[in-house]
Amino acid sequence: MTGQDKYDDKYLRMTMNERIQHLLLLVSFITLVITGLALKFPEAFWVKWLWMLGGENAFEARGIIHRAASVVMIGISLYHLGYILFTQRGKQLVKDFLPAKGELKNFLGSLSFIAGFKNEKPKAGKFSYIEKMEYWAVVWGTVIMGATGVILWFENFFLKYVTNVGMDIATAIHYYEAILASLAILVWHLYFVFLNPDVYPVNKSWMSGYLTREEMEKEHPLWLEQIETQNVLQRKEHTEKETEKVNTAAN
Repeated sequence: MTGQDKYDDKYLRMTMNERIQHLLLLVSFITLVITGLALKFPEAFWVKWLWMLGGENAFEARGIIHRAASVVMIGISLYHLGYILFTQRGKQLVKDFLPAKGELKNFLGSLSFIAGFKNEKPKAGKFSYIEKMEYWAVVWGTVIMGATGVILWFENFFLKYVTNVGMDIATAIHYYEAILASLAILVWHLYFVFLNPDVYPVNKSWMSGYLTREEMEKEHPLWLEQIETQNVLQRKEHTEKETEKVNTAAN
């Protein structure tokens, strides 16, 4: 991030491209969870309401919607893969999500802060260890869910290769990974986006793309320091170039 990413004391967190990727992932994930659980728990009270609202074709529609959402998720995942492979910002994004020196120390420091043994929580950079874990969990979950989902979708094709045992294993993996992912989003991700006292009532960066200076100071102080250092160096470099132009013109 450079000084060009700063606007009126706001700091660019997610570009429009990245926000659209996130929104499509969000919508497709929620749709997959609802339609998937509706198949697994058809007798649940909220599922019965869906059947009533959807009419006699509700069950068939559920399958179509589930598959359509899976296509959207796989599609946006492939787009994201191209984004991180072929764009400069995407390549830097992957580097920023890689584990950094001192990550374990920050983790232990956070536990001490939560337990009340420390008065200040560890300072985070552009992405905290929590955000990094979430990102790679999404990558892992998407690969697992996508692979097992394709096997279950094209059951007639894969059955001769994986047999009934393989289909049962794929079904179990698909289901339990879905439960794990749902709990991670509900218990972990939504807390840090909506309930975290430092951003309550909501971290707006996934909508606006920007963080305020106050949010940066609370959540990403090391990143803020890095940006300000870069800005100072850029201004110094600009001043030196302008001075050099004036001296050249004078001579």
